[in-house]
Amino acid sequence: MAQAWPKAKPKLTQEAFDEAVTTNIEDFDMSREDAIKSAIEEFNVQGYDMTGVVTNLAGSDMDSHPIALASQGLKEACDGKGSLAEALEALANSLKEFTADPAAAASGAGAAASASASTAASAASNNKSAANIGGMNNIAPTGGPALTQEAYVIAHKGGAMQSLLAACRQLQAAGEADQAQLLQALGLLQVLLAWLETRDAFPDAQGVELVHELLKAEGSGHSVRSAAAAVAEAAAKGVEETKCKLVEGGVAATLLELLQQPEAPLELIGAACGVVRSVTTADDERPPASKAFMHARVLAKSHAAIRVLLAVLRRVPAATHPATVVRVLGTVRQVAANEEICREFTDDGGVISCLGVLRDSIANKEVAKACLGALRQLAHSDTVKRLLAEHGAVELAARVVEQHSGADDIAEVALGLLGNMMLRQPEICTQAAEAGVPELVVDLMNRWPARAPVQRQACLVTRIMVARNPELRPAYLERGVEPLLRAAKTAHPASCKDVGSAALRDLGLDNYND
Repeated sequence: MAQAWPKAKPKLTQEAFDEAVTTNIEDFDMSREDAIKSAIEEFNVQGYDMTGVVTNLAGSDMDSHPIALASQGLKEACDGKGSLAEALEALANSLKEFTADPAAAASGAGAAASASASTAASAASNNKSAANIGGMNNIAPTGGPALTQEAYVIAHKGGAMQSLLAACRQLQAAGEADQAQLLQALGLLQVLLAWLETRDAFPDAQGVELVHELLKAEGSGHSVRSAAAAVAEAAAKGVEETKCKLVEGGVAATLLELLQQPEAPLELIGAACGVVRSVTTADDERPPASKAFMHARVLAKSHAAIRVLLAVLRRVPAATHPATVVRVLGTVRQVAANEEICREFTDDGGVISCLGVLRDSIANKEVAKACLGALRQLAHSDTVKRLLAEHGAVELAARVVEQHSGADDIAEVALGLLGNMMLRQPEICTQAAEAGVPELVVDLMNRWPARAPVQRQACLVTRIMVARNPELRPAYLERGVEPLLRAAKTAHPASCKDVGSAALRDLGLDNYND
């Protein structure tokens, strides 16, 4: 079933804003400042989303900007009019000067910008080259300081992304001798793909096809495949067209095949999981519907995605590689989209494996949260609910909350897991009451009154436990849950009014709508 989104505000492009400013200057003799101000007011009145527009550049000469010059130089180098290595270095250096956090230019962002020098020394080693890609991520979408809006806009208007794709094609054809430059170009692509308009242009620029070629090429080492997968992950964020092309064009299937290789490095595992997770996540509000659910079904049924992920989870120890395990678990959560997939994962021992990871890594907040999140999704299946209860998941979830008592995000996901486990399961509700869940719920409501997600899940758990088990009402009422539920409704009406009223009603209280 496709997921529908509410209609989004139309997004204003940089080009449309620049054109409006130019018109104000040329047709109405406005100063540049007045022309910008007038354009902003006009588009706001028309209801446009202007979050991606850099207003202070409109009406100025952007062709002489360092990034514009570097982008043009790269385009010319791809056309044979200059050194490709020098052009890549020039673009990297120009981007380095426009990080959102200037201090990063001397540290992580500096490493990204001077990647060709560092990768040249490490190209012979896949591990070292992959580590270099990680350095580039310091100004990429998934970590560290980003570029300024100005830098993204200039690079986008100058066609830097398209030129980088052209450079990658040439460098791939050149073979292993230019691997360091290929890695640098892929790293710079990741950086620029943090900008939505650049991501939107990626499919039409044949970016998906290039990624697939790099993944399948016999000459591609682990470092190149890892970098290509990271580019695919960055490109898919919030762009439904790219997600569909990654699935329909076979990129996601190829990555699942690569995940089955015992020697697959951590960088490739993480990036491949990121792509699979992205194509099964509905995060683009612009199309009328998302194919995320269909993608999960196709990848699970036709390409054994859930079994591949389970094998990786068992192969990578959380104790030594927690970040990779977190990514695998996050992908499991997205792929487990229906009862059939959840049951397949369970029948193969996946739920027991997740519980084992949670017990062994309970002190690691991120791993614990990822385990709880995956189990929460799996617990939509009635088979999984009972299996979890039989293997102590109720008590384990309470232990995780106690272990991370200062983390409201842990509290929210643990309550979500408990709620899913107990839904339509009176016996599990009784077990949860004996394990002290009512006391836990009241304690968390008292501890996190300002956190709407925690309050909402607490309301839901309360209702679920007493709806079919009225004998459990005193366990809540005697602990003072009524004023807490009413306070949650008042403080967080958008999140808690409906579920809070339902909980008060199922507790047998009058005036539950007040």
